[in-house]
Amino acid sequence: MSRLRHVVLLGALTAACSHQPAAKAPTPVAGYAAAIENASKRAEAGDYAGADRVLAEFALSAKGSPEAQEIPFWRALYMIDPSNKNASVAEGLNAIDFYLANPAAKWYRPQAMVVKRTAAAMQALRTQQQMTKVVGRDTVYVTREDEIAALKDQLAKANAELDRIKKRLANPSR
Repeated sequence: MSRLRHVVLLGALTAACSHQPAAKAPTPVAGYAAAIENASKRAEAGDYAGADRVLAEFALSAKGSPEAQEIPFWRALYMIDPSNKNASVAEGLNAIDFYLANPAAKWYRPQAMVVKRTAAAMQALRTQQQMTKVVGRDTVYVTREDEIAALKDQLAKANAELDRIKKRLANPSR
């Protein structure tokens, strides 16, 4: 009986020592979904700076993780949003290019390409709108604001000339 006990005990010890722990599957960094959701809520409320701050803090805390590699996409997306008055489309396009230049960033690559094309088209339309030529009396103006400034200048000169004529008529001896 004692021999059987020793064999069983030896077998159990051998099995316990030879057992390799199972490799853990990589788990997503805790907080990624929460950071994206929190940033989304802030952006919906118009707090784009707060949304950017939440995303930047997460990227720093999870530096090097696959999730952190995807944060630049979200930051660029909020920069391009037309409701964001603190950023420009040009900044957003630079941020999208930064995201696309990172080979580790893979999750949102197709979406980033669509956002990039859309933002570039939007920027081109804005530029075209600003460059629309407005024809004045004897000059071609680049923008409506230029034409308004020139008309105000002409009006000021005409008023000054009228004042000079009034003074001259009031004092004909001069």
